[in-house]
Amino acid sequence: MKPTLAALLFLLAACSAPGRPAAQPTPSIHDRAVAAWHRVIQCAHDHGYDIPDPSIDDQGNATFPDSVQKPPDSVIQACQQYLNQVPNVNQGGGGPSAADIRDSHKLAQCLRAHGEPNFPDPNADGTFPLTPAVEGEGKSPTMIAAMQACAQYMHSGHIWFTPVNG
Repeated sequence: MKPTLAALLFLLAACSAPGRPAAQPTPSIHDRAVAAWHRVIQCAHDHGYDIPDPSIDDQGNATFPDSVQKPPDSVIQACQQYLNQVPNVNQGGGGPSAADIRDSHKLAQCLRAHGEPNFPDPNADGTFPLTPAVEGEGKSPTMIAAMQACAQYMHSGHIWFTPVNG
């Protein structure tokens, strides 16, 4: 047997040796989001905020029932470490498509025209800054009506936000 072939056979045998853990596949963004949101929800419950589990799509985007209100700032602050673990759909795939980015300015204009005058213009990557004014609106009736009126500018059915520091 040639040395290179012998080394290859040794490596193959070592990789399949009993007791050696098999390589695990990388979890999908959906699976990572499910695990991360589970930690967020548990933290919220631990801090007295009753919130249901969200529905999570294949891109890791979470959707809560319309009846869910914004959690108190104390709960958000207490659970921020877990919120930071939720996969950022704007990094590593699943973010705005080219069509979403092209229409993001039209979406912002439409939302402002339909009762959300403080809705910001998008960033260059098609994400919207999550300003205090936008965050405060949450799922208000005005915001829901504006989103429905402007749905033609949301090709993927989602809007992506970027947290604003400060």
